[in-house]
Amino acid sequence: MSDYGTPGQTPGQFSVGDAIGYGWNKFKDNALIWIGILLIAAVIQVVLNLVFGGFSTSSDMSAAFSVWRIIGTIVTTIVGYLINAALVRGALHEVDGNKPAFGSFFQFTNVGAIIIASVIIGVAATIGFVLLIIPGLIVIFLTWWTLQFVIDQNEDAITGIKSSFRVISQNVGPVLLLALALVGINIVGAILCGVGLLVSIPITIIASTYAYRVLTGRYVAA
Repeated sequence: MSDYGTPGQTPGQFSVGDAIGYGWNKFKDNALIWIGILLIAAVIQVVLNLVFGGFSTSSDMSAAFSVWRIIGTIVTTIVGYLINAALVRGALHEVDGNKPAFGSFFQFTNVGAIIIASVIIGVAATIGFVLLIIPGLIVIFLTWWTLQFVIDQNEDAITGIKSSFRVISQNVGPVLLLALALVGINIVGAILCGVGLLVSIPITIIASTYAYRVLTGRYVAA
């Protein structure tokens, strides 16, 4: 395996079919690990929901209960951010040509940047959805690769958001087609009793990360 693309390397282009095919091939070669990490993530979320919201209280405990629920919301949100980051880290291992093991998904150190970037995007997207939905969709689309930049290139939160915005805005056509295709794949996965998401989510993340690497001129393993 060679190193990442050298500085100044000319970014390439990708087809939607190539990206999805790449995601599928990498997933099927390491399917048990990907399915396992998704099941672990689901269990963690269920446990957190039970811990922070799985009991009732009398009226005189309402204030304490509200504080507990607020804490729970913060904790589950942050855990969700870190799970997303772990999946991106796994996808980056795949495009590096390294089959990730369970521990490999958590090989990132810039946790602060990941959380800050995720919070900023979440707030911006929420405001956008309040403003007739479409602005929120635009925010989500243009910041799609923020975690890739933060984890892969160790950028800070603001720089990662700007980098994602720049690359995607310069390649709106192919990236939008890929995004629509991946949304469709996940819809099909959800329709299949949700079980299909165990396949569609890894394919989506790997395909997206493949496209990110191609368009930024960085290394992609065969």
